[in-house]
Amino acid sequence: MGQDPAPNVVSNDHALVTPGVAGVLAGLGVIAAIGLGWVIGRSGAGMAPFPIGGIPGAAVAMHGAVAAPAVLGPMSISIVAKDIMFEPKAVTLPSVGPVMIELENAGKIEHDLVIDNPRLHIVPRPGARASAQTLFEKPGTYQFYCSIPGHKEAGMVGTIIVGSGAARSTASRPQSPAPAPTPQAMTHASGIAPRIAGNVPLAPFAIDGKTKSFELVAKVVSWEVVPGVFEEAWTYNGTMPGPMIRVNEGDTVRVTLTNRLPEPTVVHFHGPRLDNKHDGVPDVTQPVILPGQSFTYDFTAKPSGTFMYHSHHNSAVQEPKGLMGMLLIDPAPGTSEALRDARFTRDYVQVMSEFSGYFTINGHAFPSTDILEASLGDRVRIRLVNAGQAPHPMHLHGYHFKVIGTDGRPFPETAIYEKDTISIFPGERYDIEFVADNPGLWVFHCHILSHVTNHGVEPGGMLAVVKVS
Repeated sequence: MGQDPAPNVVSNDHALVTPGVAGVLAGLGVIAAIGLGWVIGRSGAGMAPFPIGGIPGAAVAMHGAVAAPAVLGPMSISIVAKDIMFEPKAVTLPSVGPVMIELENAGKIEHDLVIDNPRLHIVPRPGARASAQTLFEKPGTYQFYCSIPGHKEAGMVGTIIVGSGAARSTASRPQSPAPAPTPQAMTHASGIAPRIAGNVPLAPFAIDGKTKSFELVAKVVSWEVVPGVFEEAWTYNGTMPGPMIRVNEGDTVRVTLTNRLPEPTVVHFHGPRLDNKHDGVPDVTQPVILPGQSFTYDFTAKPSGTFMYHSHHNSAVQEPKGLMGMLLIDPAPGTSEALRDARFTRDYVQVMSEFSGYFTINGHAFPSTDILEASLGDRVRIRLVNAGQAPHPMHLHGYHFKVIGTDGRPFPETAIYEKDTISIFPGERYDIEFVADNPGLWVFHCHILSHVTNHGVEPGGMLAVVKVS
């Protein structure tokens, strides 16, 4: 008696592959073999296996490294935002097409990346990364920038060059601006005095009893930030910082500002006690000063201390371009502050800011920063002022200094403390002092180390030299 075939066993009585099906499978095998040969041949020649119109087969990686050819998908770019700069500042893509852009925020403050056309906005938090895709449809040069107020004006700008003629399977290495000076040409002991200095005392054009009158002119100039490098600056009286206004406590101060800028402006005196009508806030205490117009500010100088003045209209643009300066009010004779000030044999002002991609002190990056000279035994006061958009921890080699006041107000003796590094946030001022009892050349610099470079080349930036002899 016969038995049924066992389960899961193919019975010879019912063939599963007919001669027709076998022929189809054989044909597919031939096609697959031809396709595999096509892929191997094109890949060996460095070509994309299946070229698709508008999708290049290359990718730009971080700092210009070339990624493996891509069959499908967009090119990719990685950009790093740190402090007040992008790295790289320029990227070249071989052709039009879709691009994935990654932004790493390696700084301590907020940054973003914006392209206006085609519209793109990437916003990573400090210490994080974020990506977005865009499409470049036409060859050309596209600008990207940080839209955080003041950052673009301080130098956070870069370019993407699309369609430079590079081969489809390779991408040009991004080029950064040539640094100045080169590391071989500059050391920490070097110094090159600027041809035009900022923060120079301004003499009053008229004195009538205790009334002192000053003139400021807001205008655009070409400013030498380091030797041989000129950038457009918006200035008071042609310098950055503007001229130092120095008066005595109790003086009547009259400042006339004439606007020769291409847009309206005002000036705000930062720190002293003022009448509200002369606070310099547009549409709140005064109308804007239109190009070609003037406005006069009057106030009584009080209290004594370290103060500043700066634009308060479109200020995220105008102040980083250079519209700021110092106001020093000396204490009235016989006061405790006057007796304290009489002890100082050296008195320096150091205004820190970011300008056009450089980190500056008194409008210049090292090696054109000031040399702070002292003789052995001098009592030195340094007034530290942050007129920029980023915090700066300032560190002095060779000394501990006393912190004797902040924001124009002196500390009582019981509140004075010692430091060798002090962090200064935007708008803050600190007065520090030390006795020059340790001879030598001592550097005084921001301890965010990228801030002591000029476009990545050290030494540079926010670095000064204290010379004790």
